[in-house]
Amino acid sequence: MDVGMPAYWSERYQQGETGWDLGGETPVFQVLLAEGLFPVPAMQEGRRSRVLVPGCGYGHDVLLFARAGYEVIAVDFAPEPLQVLQARLAHTSLPVQLLCVDLFHLPEHCVQPVDAVVEYTCYCAIAPWRRCDYFSVMSRLLSPGGWFVGLFFPVTPEPSLVGPPFPVCREEVLELGQRHGLVLRRHEVPQCSHPARRGREELMMFQKGKG
Repeated sequence: MDVGMPAYWSERYQQGETGWDLGGETPVFQVLLAEGLFPVPAMQEGRRSRVLVPGCGYGHDVLLFARAGYEVIAVDFAPEPLQVLQARLAHTSLPVQLLCVDLFHLPEHCVQPVDAVVEYTCYCAIAPWRRCDYFSVMSRLLSPGGWFVGLFFPVTPEPSLVGPPFPVCREEVLELGQRHGLVLRRHEVPQCSHPARRGREELMMFQKGKG
């Protein structure tokens, strides 16, 4: 079954085959927020900053950023995880918008630019030949000066068409970012990664040009 079709992911959720889900908030993002290292403040000019989480799954990081004061747009095209997230949001007033859409059609649904994109395990889930399109869409959605904060996994020196997760090539990510007007501002192998993924994921923060 094609990973580019919602039915593929719906079946995975229905069968409980969700190995990408760690069951909670991403440790690296927790640390960035707790230590004031996330490049976009929660409030700007009297308004909440808008954060997009593509391929959000059950929404652990959606809730993390919403509780930190951000306005969050949660995107997935499988309805099952969004139903779970909706139930988790039901008794809160957190500023979260849920979109059950194909991320490649996001510009048709996000009429306002976002201040940041938070990427984790979405890039490795899409077919590798769509990665250029992915960067194109994310760059289009970012406001001038906005940030693409990606925690890429699994990073390996050898590309492969076997997945998901499809292996991530560091050089490809850097090249695609540059091609779509994103300037690398920070790059590291986090020491605070989840133990199961430590050393296999890399944090890359890109900023979109203001011109």
